[in-house]
Parts: sequence; C-alpha cells; structure tokens
Amino acid sequence: SSSSSSSSSSSSPSSSIRRKLSNLLPICVALVVIAEIGFLGRLDKVALVDTLTDFFTQSPSLSQPPPRRSDRKIGLHTESCEDWLMREDSVTYSRDFSKDPIFVSGCDKDFQSCSVDCTFGGSSGQKADAAFGLGHQPGTLSIIRSMESAQYYPENDLAQARRRGYDIVMTTSLSSDVPVGYFSWAEYDIMAPVQPKTEKASAAAFISNCGARNFRLQALEALMKTNIKIDSYGGCHRNRDGKVDKVKALKRYKFSLAFENTNEEDYVTEKFFQSLVAGSVPVVVGAPNIEEFAPSSDSFLHIKSMEDVEPVAKRMKYLADNPAAYNQTLRWKYEGPSDSFKALVDMA
Repeated sequence: SSSSSSSSSSSSPSSSIRRKLSNLLPICVALVVIAEIGFLGRLDKVALVDTLTDFFTQSPSLSQPPPRRSDRKIGLHTESCEDWLMREDSVTYSRDFSKDPIFVSGCDKDFQSCSVDCTFGGSSGQKADAAFGLGHQPGTLSIIRSMESAQYYPENDLAQARRRGYDIVMTTSLSSDVPVGYFSWAEYDIMAPVQPKTEKASAAAFISNCGARNFRLQALEALMKTNIKIDSYGGCHRNRDGKVDKVKALKRYKFSLAFENTNEEDYVTEKFFQSLVAGSVPVVVGAPNIEEFAPSSDSFLHIKSMEDVEPVAKRMKYLADNPAAYNQTLRWKYEGPSDSFKALVDMA
C-alpha cells in the first residue's frame, strides 16, 4: 500500500503540470494569433494609406456624384450631366479678369472668345503680365511665338528658347507651352465631301522653294521617273501653266504631294491639311511623326527616305487602278476621323 501511495503521489505533480500546460496552450495560441493580427493590421494600414493616396492622387474629389440617366428621365435631378461636368470643372480664380484682364504687350489682337479676358497692345504705361520678346521688366513673362521650322530658325527650338530666357514658348512643336499648329476646324473644312477625280494625272504638286534642306525635290524628280503622271503647278519642275485655286485644283486629283521643306517632328503645314480638305490622298515628305496628325492610319502615304520612293510609287499605281482600295483611304471622310485627330484639331 505504501508503494501504491508513493506512485500516486509522484504521478500527481506530473498530471498537474500537464493540466497547467494544457490550460496555457489556448492562451499561447491566442497570443500568437493576436500578434499576427497586429502585424498584418500594420501591413493593411500601410496598404490602405497607399490606396487612399493613389485615389486622391488619381481621382478628383467630387461634391456629389453625377446624375444617372434613369434619374434624369424621371425628374429626380434637374441638372444635366453637361451642367454637372461644367460645375465640377469650374475654377475659382483669385483675380477678377473681367475687371483686371491679362495684359499682353507687343501684339494688337484681341481674342474675344478667350475664356480668360485679356487685352493686347503696345506700351501704355501699364505693367504687362506678359510680352513678346526678351528684356522686359521683372514680373513680366516673355513670349516667343512662331510657326516657322526650327531647322531654318534655330531660335524656335524649344530647348534653345528656354536657354535664352523665354517663359512661354508658342511654336508648332506639340511640346511647346502653347502649340500653334496649322490645323483648325475654323480655317479648314476638313470634312468637305469628296469630289470626282477628273484629272488625267494622278497627282498634283505645288512646290516653289527648290532649295529646301531636305530631299523633297529629289523625291519629286524620282516619282516623275516612275511614270506616275504628276501635274506640277509650282516653280519646281513646273509643267502645268495657269493660276489656280490650290484646294479647288487638288479636289480633282487622286493624290497630293504634301512635301514640306523640312523633316522636323510636329512640323505639319497647310500642305497636308489642304490635301485632307480636298479629299486628295496626301503623299508626305516631312514630319517623321506624320501619323499623329492623320485622320486615320491609311489616309496618307509616307516617303521617309529616298528608298521609299519606289514602293510608294507602286502603292500609288495600285490605288489609282483599284477604286475600292482607293476609296478605303478616304473612308474617314464618311465615317469620321479618329478621336486622336479630333482632339488634335480641337487644340486650335
């Protein structure tokens, strides 16, 4: 009996320890879980901060959501989506431009349609907010404006204009502060209907500067040697007499040689846009990014170098002999130009 009592007394402490450990185990597990939750919670807070930062960075705060179409139909909202957008996009200025308009010195033109009132003029004793040229008093922004190529007028180069001290650069470069391109809905009836092509010659050219710094004259000569009939109205290789209205004349030709005097990025002049108005497919020598100015990807032909003359000539012959394929190049006239083209011209 003494042995049994000693064995029960020895087992009792071990059982007690096991019971204590078993009681502590859930507590330990709970502590581990709480620690993990705390750690993951810190990570979630970081992610939440990042998400909110992204949201407020990428999304403007709205006073109230736009009215749904169904709500407008049943009269729950009296404000249209257009009115809502105008209200949300409105800007409150610290200056009353109707009483204190922007004054720009060195130009005589008034822009009546400008959303911010501004006046232009010469020296009037009034301090100008901005002025054309350099050397003005402190606090006056200096402006350079030109539609000429930087290859011929280096001062129009954006980087050089900045180095010279101009605050506002207005050139044909789309990287300018205010791009001033040759494109405009008001100036060009871009969507004018296509007229029948009645001329025997496939293409027309209006090139008078025979000393351009690119290869446009050589391209004209090479195209003529491919047996493509070209009527040249300009001073270079002139073979068609008489004074004509350029756009009216181009309407009668399948192709128009829109050859610029420089292959400068973004330098796209009336030569290209008049071709679009006339419904005459432009054959381009000029801006390497001409596709960014085109109403559709197949609306023009591009001679990037002299090596392209022969394949472009073959393409011209194919299109001239296949009405269905040719009409595809003018499809944008009927279906509308690309959104990117419309956005480009809207800048004017």
